Amino acid sequence: MSQQVISYADLSIINSALRSIKSDMSGVHSELGNLNFKQDHLEDELMKLASSFADFVEADLRHKSLHLAETRQGNLKQDLQIKFGYYAEVRRMATGILQGVDTGVVGNDTLRFTTEEVMIKAPGYWLAPALIALASWIRDDKANNEKALNESLKRDDYKTTLFFMLVMRRLARNEASLKWLERYFMHQNPHHLDREFIIILEAVTTGIFPPAARQLMMTNVKGWLMQLTQGDNYINEQKSQWVNFFEAKGPLDEGRYPLLTKFATNWSELEKSLKEARTHDVLQTYFNDILASSADYTKAIKVQLDEILSLLVTNFDDEELPLQQQIRLNELIIQMDGDKNAAQAVVDAERYIFDEKVDFLQILTNAAFNPELSGATKVTQALAVSISQPWIVEAHDTFTANSRSKIPSKVELQIDGFIAVTENGSDEQELLEKHDNYWQNLLSLELRNLSFPYGLVLIGLIIGVLGLWGWNQHIVLGLAGTSIGIVMIWTSLGNHTKAKRKIKENIETRQTKAREVLRGCIAETVDYRMESTTEDAKAETLRRLLNAITPEDFSSISKDTKNILHAN
Repeated sequence: MSQQVISYADLSIINSALRSIKSDMSGVHSELGNLNFKQDHLEDELMKLASSFADFVEADLRHKSLHLAETRQGNLKQDLQIKFGYYAEVRRMATGILQGVDTGVVGNDTLRFTTEEVMIKAPGYWLAPALIALASWIRDDKANNEKALNESLKRDDYKTTLFFMLVMRRLARNEASLKWLERYFMHQNPHHLDREFIIILEAVTTGIFPPAARQLMMTNVKGWLMQLTQGDNYINEQKSQWVNFFEAKGPLDEGRYPLLTKFATNWSELEKSLKEARTHDVLQTYFNDILASSADYTKAIKVQLDEILSLLVTNFDDEELPLQQQIRLNELIIQMDGDKNAAQAVVDAERYIFDEKVDFLQILTNAAFNPELSGATKVTQALAVSISQPWIVEAHDTFTANSRSKIPSKVELQIDGFIAVTENGSDEQELLEKHDNYWQNLLSLELRNLSFPYGLVLIGLIIGVLGLWGWNQHIVLGLAGTSIGIVMIWTSLGNHTKAKRKIKENIETRQTKAREVLRGCIAETVDYRMESTTEDAKAETLRRLLNAITPEDFSSISKDTKNILHAN
């Protein structure tokens, strides 16, 4: 009896321990079955989180850049107003005086008082004594006119000469205007022209000077072009600037390929290539707008001269250039919604516009790039493009060749571990087969990595065998041992089957999602190649447009443009 109690007690302890082992092993197998699934899910979530975080950081940086640019823009304009604000008031007086004289409603005393007050309020500014000289000339005050004129020439000989050349032409003093023009050209160096030379080009382009002045201008322009185009350096510099300008003109990403953006590992190269291909259409519109420019010949000669005078006196002076350049950068950052890199690319392409002295070819390039910043109009821009046409064509050929040489031959994809390469998406069926094989191999690998519960099965088998042996000793002990062995084996095999099923379900789910993404990427690749080919073909259309630019195209823009162009 005592032995039986002990046996029952021992058996109770064994049963309890085995149940505990069974419970623990069941949990272990369950966790092992879920481990790969959780790991894959975690990696996917981490990738999504990293992508979202990168997008957030980029958006935050652009938002901060936009906010900072808006703040700086206000501060810079305020600084410009404080330092040079009175210059603007002086500038407004120039054409105001001339128009006041036209109407006869401004008296001599008013002219004298106003201009002398300007002289006091704008010390050092060349235009202040120039206005006094103009007012004195109108009043026929020769002594005061000479003193003021000498002071203006002392402050800025170049601009004063240019100003009075235009004023004399406006007042129909053609002989005096021609003398000022001769004085102007005496000191010109085509390698180092002042930025305001564009004003003369503007005046000639619009045909407002008498024949003698135009002939003088054409003679000088012809000589300059011959001199500057004999060597390669100047032309190569302009071609390089045009290439940079074309690159900066590329449109921003339109977000048309969201799957390639996310799953193409070489998307940055693909995006840049497409941006450059899209540039041809932007340039087509750009040059068409220039070629469509025309002058309004219904305007009176005084109105045209007033517009050109306004360009001279309203175009910012050299000391204002640093502030104006910073204002331009922040203006572009605001326009591009905080994209500092895109804004800086445009500024880099335009940087020569802010140089104080440039060569004649550079003046043409500046006027072609941005006539407003260089102090010209669309009419002069058209003239500049027509003169620069040979190296613009070469620059476009270089830009096109460079773009085509950098077109990625393959689209490299990575989708949930599956790596694929396609050229144009025509190999869809092959890629899908590779995709299915990849997941089948991955499933086989994961199943192989899932350990069979040999240990637990062996333990259960041993316990079962001991239970069978125990039947000879005691029926209860034999029954308990056999039952425990069978339960351990059954449970181990069941947990293993469940783990295999979870792995299969996980792989099937991931495979289905990845297959959908792959097919989407292939479809986007097809669209991408079609768009890239279509946009690249526009290069030839643009080239034909550029090659077709002839002097005759500008006959409606200026009566004298054709003669100047033939000087090239």
